[in-house]
Amino acid sequence: MKQSVLKVAAATGQGENIIFDAPALLSELLAQNGIAVEMPCGGRQKCLKCKVMATGELSPMSEKESFLLTDIEKSENIRYACMTEALGDVRVRLMSAELYKDDILTDGYLPRFEPEPWGNEFGIAVDIGTTTVAAYLYRLSDGKLLKTLAEKNSQSVFGADVISRLQKSIDGQAAALASSIRGCISRLIVELCKTSSVPVEKVDSLVLTGNTAMLYLLCERDPSSITTAPFEQDCYFGMFVKSQELDLPLNAKVYLPRCISAYIGADITTALMASEFVCQGKVTSNSPRLFVDIGTNGEMALAADGMLWCCSTAAGPAFEGAGIYQGIPARTGAISQVKLENNRIVCSVLGGGQATGVCGSGLLDAVSVMLEAGIIDETGMICGESHAFTEYISEINDQPAFRLPDTRVFLTQQDIRSVQLAKSAICAGMLTLIKEAEYSLNDIKQLVIAGGFGNNINVNSAEEIGLIPPGFADKAYSVGNAAGAGAIMILLSDTIRRQSEQIGSLTKSVELSTNPFFMETYIDGMMFQNNI
Repeated sequence: MKQSVLKVAAATGQGENIIFDAPALLSELLAQNGIAVEMPCGGRQKCLKCKVMATGELSPMSEKESFLLTDIEKSENIRYACMTEALGDVRVRLMSAELYKDDILTDGYLPRFEPEPWGNEFGIAVDIGTTTVAAYLYRLSDGKLLKTLAEKNSQSVFGADVISRLQKSIDGQAAALASSIRGCISRLIVELCKTSSVPVEKVDSLVLTGNTAMLYLLCERDPSSITTAPFEQDCYFGMFVKSQELDLPLNAKVYLPRCISAYIGADITTALMASEFVCQGKVTSNSPRLFVDIGTNGEMALAADGMLWCCSTAAGPAFEGAGIYQGIPARTGAISQVKLENNRIVCSVLGGGQATGVCGSGLLDAVSVMLEAGIIDETGMICGESHAFTEYISEINDQPAFRLPDTRVFLTQQDIRSVQLAKSAICAGMLTLIKEAEYSLNDIKQLVIAGGFGNNINVNSAEEIGLIPPGFADKAYSVGNAAGAGAIMILLSDTIRRQSEQIGSLTKSVELSTNPFFMETYIDGMMFQNNI
């Protein structure tokens, strides 16, 4: 092996140099240094979304890579990161992602509370999502927000979902996964301080929230306890660690909030604090309220009568734009809304201009419109006839596909199936919680939706396709990045930090994998019948 340099640049002109021992896969080098590229398949050479512009000492194209790239792409030095090895010094320019993205949801509702920071000068709160990472820099003396930054979770190259990453950790890639997310957080910390003229050494407190799996991977803990029955984790966190233990570029006390169960993590703890489901160590709701964070994992809680019923269901990455044929994050070029107006399908594209793909909210709308227009039937099958849009039906990869009018964006039959699985899992989870708590649908007074996807969805479309129960669209409202907001509260208040550690005593976790009602409801919910 020889030591070489990988020079990485983004569309913004930002970049960095990575020293490595050649040879090494480009995708692995980027991931291990906290730089995200789209790779929802986890490097299995299936999603074909990890294109980069690369020059230098590179491995020759394989027959497969050469077949997949067009002649124009080859002339522009386009390569697939998961198929290309760096054999020496290499330059890479990211095509579909920037080092720091400004279109990731960072805003969240922050309730009023009395500041009581446990740090001294400056503090940072970080929400480690499965798909994205958001970081907030605060001046502790007056609780002033100085800067917010966010980017994609660079672990996505190991797989778009939690299960894929946990399996790769068990299979020997725990160090690489830990290095990846630590690099991502480190970059955000350095950039926050640089752009705010705050010396890194002045940051003395840090809160890192995330789901249980994210915290296990961050700390390089053996995840066996949360991946095998009876799924009883051997660490609930709710503790301080030293920044040096996580290889972070500062000397600070780091707090990891308490998780509730193996698949109901610290991000739900902090989100419930920010959403005021829990205040002063008590469940605040007398009338039943339902909380749901709709993302790669659907984590939810029902609050009533001084108790919380919680569960988590694996929705998959469809609503994050991953695993979809032309799915992309919510950024310029993404179809974000689809409407049926006067028998015409009209698409709205973020930033205007030509659509390059569809993000989660656009996907949800599109399926709702296709159902309403008769393009798909109650089973989810794309119909070639009996509707006004037959000219937009074609075939891609030996499966039916529908092209959204006036765009070059297709939804395949597999895309529809992915939505069916995801929406059914989320809705079945909600219905199971309601049943376990012995309430009816009419008893639920509010549906609080958190997360980036939930912040942008059309709740009427969500109800029409069966993502949320009937009648819940009128009860729903969004609170944005509640997990990040709760992490901020813990950063700024030692009292709230201590109160958050008591949340486990207020909750009852509902295990869905062995729940017959959930399984029956999940299977029934895959159909679209009776939703329109």
